[in-house]
This record gives sequence, C-alpha cells and structure tokens, in this order.
Amino acid sequence: MKKTIKILLTCVLTLGLLFASNIIEIAPYPWLKVSYIGEAKIFNTSCEKLAYEDPFYHAQGDTSSYIKVMEYVPNENDNDLYSILFSIGESGDSRYEFYLEGEFQMPVFILHTDHLDFLGDGILVARGSMNQMFMRSRKYKISNAKIKELKQPFYTVDVQSEATKNFDIYMTKRLSKVIDHIGKGDKVSVLVAEFKDKYDYYLVRSELGLTGWVKINQGLWVDETPIRDLYYHGD
Repeated sequence: MKKTIKILLTCVLTLGLLFASNIIEIAPYPWLKVSYIGEAKIFNTSCEKLAYEDPFYHAQGDTSSYIKVMEYVPNENDNDLYSILFSIGESGDSRYEFYLEGEFQMPVFILHTDHLDFLGDGILVARGSMNQMFMRSRKYKISNAKIKELKQPFYTVDVQSEATKNFDIYMTKRLSKVIDHIGKGDKVSVLVAEFKDKYDYYLVRSELGLTGWVKINQGLWVDETPIRDLYYHGD
C-alpha cells in the first residue's frame, strides 16, 4: 500500500513539473504578468538599455515605454521565434507586439491586453480589463505567423457586486419574460457575458439565486452603470 501511494505521489509531482509555468512581472509594472511554459530568453528591460546589436535597441528618442519582454517560440509545430515587446502607451493602454525573427520593422500582430499566458502548442490566453467592462479572458491560437481567437460559449465575468438602480433580469436576451426584479442596493453576481466582440448582454444571479439576462451597453461609466463594479475601464 505504501509503495502504491509513493508511486502515485511521484506521478502527481511529475505532472506538476510538466505543466509548471514561469512568470515574468513586467518591469516597471509588476502587476502586469506574462507566464509561459518551456524555454524562453528573458530580457524584461527597456529597449534603450538593450545591447547595441539587438535589433530593438534604440539609442535616441523617448523609448522608456517600450520593453522587450522575451524571445519565445509559442508553437513548437511551426517553430517560429517571436520577440515580444510591451508598451503601456501615453494613455496607459497596455499592448504586446509580436515580431517574427528577422522581421523587426513591423509586428505581425498586436494584442491590447494586460496579461499573457502561453500554454504551449500555440495556445495563448490574454486577460485584461483595459477598454473593457470587466476582466475579459480571450483564448488564441498562434500558428504560421497568424493569430486567431478561439470560440467560447461565453466570456466569464465572475463579479460580485450590487445594483445602483432598479432593473429586471429576463429569461432570454430578447428581454420579454421577467425572471426577477433587482432593486437598488441588492447584491448581484454577474456570471458571464455573451461571446461577442461587442458584448451587451450579461447573465446575472439575484439575491434569491435566480438567474436571468440583462442588457448593459458597452462604454458606460462608473456613474452610469446599473451594477456598481461593471463599467467601462478606459478613457
């Protein structure tokens, strides 16, 4: 019995090592993170401080907002090596630029998000609330110098909040049959949002445990939203 338990523990530890990821805290923005599995050449430094021979070295101009994060192969099947640069921009909008090896003049694609999680086999999860109503997680596939978002049934919201005004939740997104009435000050849980680039409909759970759909337009400011913690994070 002890031998069996020992073998099981060894298997668990081995699996943990196989799927363990490394985490980079973007300097000087440690709240922004990039995780990856496998090997990567880490720089995490301003482009102006790179070695002179590095193609992203900048000797002149204001380049303090550009950080070379790492060189990495997201998909071992195509073996494309990318240099990944980060910039927070003048308005605080986070962006990651992906440059193919030998093609340093223009990025092959750009992701406007806060965090990146490389999961192997070209799978990437981008998480961010910038210019969004909530922390949206999007799953992508990188292959042959192209990136494509993979479909999900919904976007997870998972926000516990309270109503700032009265509203109803409905059986469907047609908003015809009322499931429950939400009163100002009621506790609510925002579960998911529809899977669309322009998402307006949310599935909400009331204090009574009833769930229904509500429409909340994108771009509502904090003083306009009917749910306190569901508002536009942008300028």
